[in-house]
Amino acid sequence: MVRIMRSVLFRRWLRVQGGDVSILPLLALLAIAIGLSYLNAPRGEVTALPESASFQPCDGQQRLNCVVDGDTIWANGMKIRLTDIDAPEIFSPECDWEKLMGERASNRLLDLLNEGHVKLKKTSSRDSDKYGRLLRVATVNGHSVGDKLVAEGFARRWGDHRRSWCT
Repeated sequence: MVRIMRSVLFRRWLRVQGGDVSILPLLALLAIAIGLSYLNAPRGEVTALPESASFQPCDGQQRLNCVVDGDTIWANGMKIRLTDIDAPEIFSPECDWEKLMGERASNRLLDLLNEGHVKLKKTSSRDSDKYGRLLRVATVNGHSVGDKLVAEGFARRWGDHRRSWCT
């Protein structure tokens, strides 16, 4: 009875003789899934800011091109979360060290953004986070700002964000 049900329900997936799962249909499905994920992958949309754009610290209501903290900026009036890094918090830090490092990360980000031509690249299928910030990777003169902040110790890769800055 089981053999009949298997052959009726899964006749192309199972070998009727032995009841073993055939590997070929599974490989075909895997290849199709990979192909579909490739076709649906983000195309890396890039937004280039005007070459004359300069950044200031965000203070007050004017939010055209400014740095909020070490991983959040306003660019062309749009709030941007830098997706490749996590920087220490300055608005709700767990300790004084995190606040100090968050201020240093913000200042360094400000310096880096003012070193040249800024481009913002979409690298994920998600366009924005739960706070409405656009998710982008920032580059200046073709070099990742996030990579530079990580290399200099002002931020860490996004995957490590659960670790506290205070321990």
